[in-house]
Amino acid sequence: WKGGKRMKKRQRKVRLIRAAIQLVFFIFYPALFSTAFAGVKSVFQAIAAHQQITWNSFLDITGLLLLVTILFGRHFCGYACAFGSFGDAVYEGFSLIWMKCFHKKKKPALSERLVHRLQKVKYIVHGYPEKAVRILQKVKYVLLAFLLLSILTGWYASLQGMSPWDVFSMLTARKLPNASYKIGIILLVLILIGMCTQERFFCQFLCPMGAVFAMMPILPSALFNRNRDKCPSKCGLCRKRCPAHLEIDGDTPFSGECICCHACEVTCPRKNIQIGPVKVREMEKNEK
Repeated sequence: WKGGKRMKKRQRKVRLIRAAIQLVFFIFYPALFSTAFAGVKSVFQAIAAHQQITWNSFLDITGLLLLVTILFGRHFCGYACAFGSFGDAVYEGFSLIWMKCFHKKKKPALSERLVHRLQKVKYIVHGYPEKAVRILQKVKYVLLAFLLLSILTGWYASLQGMSPWDVFSMLTARKLPNASYKIGIILLVLILIGMCTQERFFCQFLCPMGAVFAMMPILPSALFNRNRDKCPSKCGLCRKRCPAHLEIDGDTPFSGECICCHACEVTCPRKNIQIGPVKVREMEKNEK
């Protein structure tokens, strides 16, 4: 009982620290996400126009965030992205209403409902929530490819007013979007509904920059690992708590999907999850 109380206290402390950092970035740097994508867009626009790629202020932000991701993992997504932070607030707020007002014991999980639906049509015979998540996580790569292709073909200009993150950027800048952004507003509302029903809905499934970050070659020293030998049998708390339903192993092909929220680390009852290769950490401890 005491161990469980200490773990909950540690979880609460990490959540508060993370929320404080998210709030600071949300207030002072809400446009980092859209600025980063603007850098990617400027590169492809130069290619489409058969012009030399010139460095600009957008690419400063894009390059910095890509470098940070390679060196330290996707901490930008977990701690600094305004859209991701907004999604966390929406999910936690809706979960509070869901559990208190509707007397539910668990937070809402779209992936679990999807699995049940897929099982009914025999698409997944022995499904788990993470399998549905894996299918949906591929959507953001398709969306990224579509956007880049539209830039290369010159069709991107016709998408003006359809971008939900442009609408979000306007709102954070205290500007109301006009009627030309009605499709973008509708898409943003639909994303908000998704955010209510699945943790990190946009980040996992629809974020084009999330797709870029997930493809980055992240250094092993920046990946979460666990010592499987010390894990209790049939535990799985880390995977259940992970918003992306990841196996906590730095050498898996899905490591790029980790948004470095540290939820797995603080959830582990044996403090068995840390950033960095397990063997290196064990050798350091033995030397001490």
